[in-house]
Amino acid sequence: MRIFLDTNVVMDYLTSRGDEATTDKIFETIDNGENTGFISVGSYYTITYLTERFLKNKGYDNPERLTLLRDILSTLLSSLEIAGCTREELLLGTNDTQFKDLEDSYQLQAANASSCVYLITGNVKDFQSSDSTAIEVVTPAEFLRRNQ
Repeated sequence: MRIFLDTNVVMDYLTSRGDEATTDKIFETIDNGENTGFISVGSYYTITYLTERFLKNKGYDNPERLTLLRDILSTLLSSLEIAGCTREELLLGTNDTQFKDLEDSYQLQAANASSCVYLITGNVKDFQSSDSTAIEVVTPAEFLRRNQ
């Protein structure tokens, strides 16, 4: 099954914040081929920035921090596919007045463009006004409850 991971879910996984066991299990389903995981290219940029900040706050200095960051990102790319958006899809996201946070609208556009069944996020409320008939927006725990 094709699943889209919001930035916050990936950061929960990488930094062991939140419900670590749940995000670990989701990545296990991706790594064992049960699901195909997607993130947006925008998420990848944000994950790069946030992970570098996380490593810096943990006391890692360059060049060790940069080496570790590259290893983490390379491993992430070996597990996940990158969902893209066309200009038209970004325009749809920009003009979707149901969203207060345009970045969430772009995430939904990327998930839909990749034919994902689920968009998994820690912030379901940010997607409540979206049309969920095309894709289901669920928390990580809800995703696992529905798919075990």
